[in-house]
Amino acid sequence: MKFETTTDQLLQGVTTAARFVERRANLPVLAAILITADGNRIILRATNLECGVEISVPGKVSVDGTVAVPGGVLAGFLSNARGKSVLVELKGELLKLHTERAEASIKTIPHQDFPVLPRVPATNSFGLKAQDFVKAIRGVAYCASMSAVKPELQSVLLWAEGAKLTAVATDSFRLAEKTVALRKGGSIPQLLVPARNAAELMRILEGVAGDVEIYYSENQISTQTDSTYYTSRLLDGAFPNYKQILPKSFSTEAVVLREDFGGALKSLSIFADKFAQVSLSIEPAKKAILLSSRNPDVGEQTSTVKATVSGDGAAMSFNGRYLADSLQSINGDSVRLSSNGPGKAMLIKDASDDSFLYLAMPMNR
Repeated sequence: MKFETTTDQLLQGVTTAARFVERRANLPVLAAILITADGNRIILRATNLECGVEISVPGKVSVDGTVAVPGGVLAGFLSNARGKSVLVELKGELLKLHTERAEASIKTIPHQDFPVLPRVPATNSFGLKAQDFVKAIRGVAYCASMSAVKPELQSVLLWAEGAKLTAVATDSFRLAEKTVALRKGGSIPQLLVPARNAAELMRILEGVAGDVEIYYSENQISTQTDSTYYTSRLLDGAFPNYKQILPKSFSTEAVVLREDFGGALKSLSIFADKFAQVSLSIEPAKKAILLSSRNPDVGEQTSTVKATVSGDGAAMSFNGRYLADSLQSINGDSVRLSSNGPGKAMLIKDASDDSFLYLAMPMNR
């Protein structure tokens, strides 16, 4: 195998592929990037068996061939290699790389056992703007559970009805839902994408302009951009019926400026205890929200945020980090807080946009 390409393009492809290698795998080839030179194409493949990627890099191929090399080693060399172009040649069991100022010999790995990336049939799919899909994943993925006790909570739920795609994630202490427009109407069954895999898909689509087509089957989801094919397994499980816990009406509502609310939460985090507890009190008479935090080893703080309040007063405690996290998915100037009093979950939304909602469970005092 022998080919030449630009260092930047190969580095970009290898850096992406390296995110998918399994460095502690029992099967050594899973720690490798599979490189195939064929005609005028250079194909990079990597998989951790949960998800996988295939990246096409343009270049000049002199000799066709296939080789597997450790992804971390290859990415490390290219990230520090200088020169506009790189010549790659397989000699025996060594992959030799030459740039204008550096050269390396990397020991290869037998590639015969490298897994085949699943190809999802084009039978079922949905289309939407790539950046809308990115917004949907980014808006909820941080709420997915880190615990493996309930695997279905380690996922991002995707489903659609009509012309809207809905993304949901929860760790049972908080829940986020984001809806975006589909290119055409139709229904999509519940698809449980592992949160880590959903985040990788989001990263791949971040630089894509225009529309993207997402294909799915019973066990897999995939997409194809100009240079990248991505596939992920789907979790086999039932996501909680979260619609049942969403309140239909509220006894208290308050609207605050996003900047004021976020600034107060950031300041209060300095004084929060090890549970990040923040006390929140909605005061209709004062037309304000009172926020406080206390740490016996540091001190305490109280902040007042002006608000437009309707309904009864309410006082409760939350994990301050959870409240602050909700603001990263709100783009408007104002935030609406809706509550049914102590012990009840609080709904947080953009005051001028119904496409996102966030539900935070209160803490026991």
